[in-house]
Amino acid sequence: AFAFDIDGVLVRSKDPLPGAAATLAMLQRRNIPFILLTNGGGSTEKDHVALLGRRLGLAGLHERQFVQSHTPYLGLVPTLANKNILVLGGTGSKIRDVAHAYGFKNVVIPSDLVKDNNHVYPFLEYTKDHHFEHGKDELPRMEDGRVQIHAILVWSSPRDSGLDQQIILDLLLSEKGIIGTRSPKNGNTTLPNNGYLQDDQPPIYFCNPDLTWATAYNLPRAAQGLFKAGLEGAWSALSNGASLSTHVSVFGKPTEATYIFGERVLQDWHKEVNGIDAKPIKTVYMIGDNPASDIQGSKNYQSRYGSQWKSVLVESGIHVKGTEPAHHPTHIAAGVKEAVELALAE
Repeated sequence: AFAFDIDGVLVRSKDPLPGAAATLAMLQRRNIPFILLTNGGGSTEKDHVALLGRRLGLAGLHERQFVQSHTPYLGLVPTLANKNILVLGGTGSKIRDVAHAYGFKNVVIPSDLVKDNNHVYPFLEYTKDHHFEHGKDELPRMEDGRVQIHAILVWSSPRDSGLDQQIILDLLLSEKGIIGTRSPKNGNTTLPNNGYLQDDQPPIYFCNPDLTWATAYNLPRAAQGLFKAGLEGAWSALSNGASLSTHVSVFGKPTEATYIFGERVLQDWHKEVNGIDAKPIKTVYMIGDNPASDIQGSKNYQSRYGSQWKSVLVESGIHVKGTEPAHHPTHIAAGVKEAVELALAE
């Protein structure tokens, strides 16, 4: 069985990589189960898999094979469905729509806060019109008219990162996640963590630890992980080094939570393709271009189903041919076609 990264493995930017479509089509014909395990996101699984199918010119891909960076957020719905969540990433109100599709009912985006009070961030010269176009007129308010945020979910790389960072920092310093407040506990040296994050501030969820990713540009470009790193640096400076770890959760490769979720999806797809009595999967090959996410994650993962996880690092994305990867794979191959051929030959 296989788990494929997408960017830098099957496509680069919007263009299919050599051999990608033919390789997946061969696996489909042979009923060899595979999933698409990506740190990308920003759409529903149904929409994203349809887009990938169009780019590859390949039919037969299904949303039940697709695990995006934020797919594990589905597990947060039972506790946060009726809470006010701030969602970040993407353009327009697309991420709001995805969050609604997941089952979150009270969804706020940064544009809503800008439209409600455009003084929330002083540097809107290039983006104010966009935020006013996509922001909602009504916000979920408390009885006194204020807005309280119970959780912050980053779904894809923020587009207006300065605004997003400002709002997150405000909430981390707030009183109980209420917009426009400051906790009186901040800086109190008699409290744990010098009083920071001791006042029911909202937790933050990230879904892509990748620092960079492969695009049409010849050098890797910044990804969500760099936004997280920048936020952590700003928080440390503002709080004089107070810990943020209690309020941060991370999904996406290489985290164990994402591999647990992905393996469950793969097992379900195996039964769908080969029948409920199909023989157990002995070996899973993770095919990826990023040593820090694809290779590290698969090397560290301990299967919950008794399978052995191996990895093939391809040279069509982040990893540069001839360089020493930080995490060593089982094999290195030029591209996805060669990677699958190596795996099937074992």
